[in-house]
Amino acid sequence: MKLNNLLSKSLLFVGLATSLLQDVSFSQQDPLFTMHYFNPLVVNPAVAGSRDALSVTLLGRKQWVGINGAPTTGTFSIHSPFRNESFAVGFTAFYDEIGENAIQTNALFLDGAYRIKLNNSVLSFGLKAGVRLFSANLSDLTSIDPNDPSQINVSNRPLPNFGAGAYWYGAKYYVGLSAPKLLDNALTTAPNSGTEKRHFFLTGGYTFDLSSVIEFQPSLALRTVFNAPISTDINLNFLFYEKLWVGAGLRGLGDADKGIVAAVANLMFHFSPTFRAGYAYDYSLSSLSTYNTGSHEIMVNYDLDFLGKGFKTPRRF
Repeated sequence: MKLNNLLSKSLLFVGLATSLLQDVSFSQQDPLFTMHYFNPLVVNPAVAGSRDALSVTLLGRKQWVGINGAPTTGTFSIHSPFRNESFAVGFTAFYDEIGENAIQTNALFLDGAYRIKLNNSVLSFGLKAGVRLFSANLSDLTSIDPNDPSQINVSNRPLPNFGAGAYWYGAKYYVGLSAPKLLDNALTTAPNSGTEKRHFFLTGGYTFDLSSVIEFQPSLALRTVFNAPISTDINLNFLFYEKLWVGAGLRGLGDADKGIVAAVANLMFHFSPTFRAGYAYDYSLSSLSTYNTGSHEIMVNYDLDFLGKGFKTPRRF
């Protein structure tokens, strides 16, 4: 039985790794985060400056624990408005690995935003530009097809790209629309090895006051890529005493054969007006549940009030 499970997990990993280099219609190449509503700059450059502070975030994710070679992702982001507050700048970096050095992506992007203050809200437009370094070492993997074009090696192939986004937010709501990368770069020089795909993100949330000590924030995130089903995250978060976030949600695909693929839960605690930390857990509801015990995510965030304007405690997003 153990040998069968190991073989099943290994075959599953090979399928995951090679599919990223094939021009398949359902590929989702951008990193997946459960706590996207606490770290939106990764996919939307217009978020830069929205916390009215120098905001630094670290987030790590271990996906599908129990599957050999399942994705491991880490991201770092920093952003801040300028003193005139109409302009903001940000920087994002992430590392993504599938398999033991089978597929790796390192990315560095610079974000810039122009912010327009309305009556009780801010409308922001942003641009993102940078490069991904893509590496693949697949020739050592065993393939059931000896002519598989994805059995190749490539080291630190530069994939320059740019993206754009818009973000509208007030004290209790936000709406974002973005495309983090717009160029369809070829992943390798080999024929039919696949390309980067444009991803589009639509996000939104609203905070309701349930009592003097409890707030309720439903949020929605839609991710789509050309010729693939829409991925939907629905999350329900509760904020207690302006300190503790407790949330749960569902992730699904707009495909009748896939449906809901994961249930998620998260905790986030504000240790001070400037520091918060959180944890999220995903439980697979698809056929992958046979092979993994879930996905884990940890995030920390620190805000520095270098403008000397004070903080709204806590920021809802």
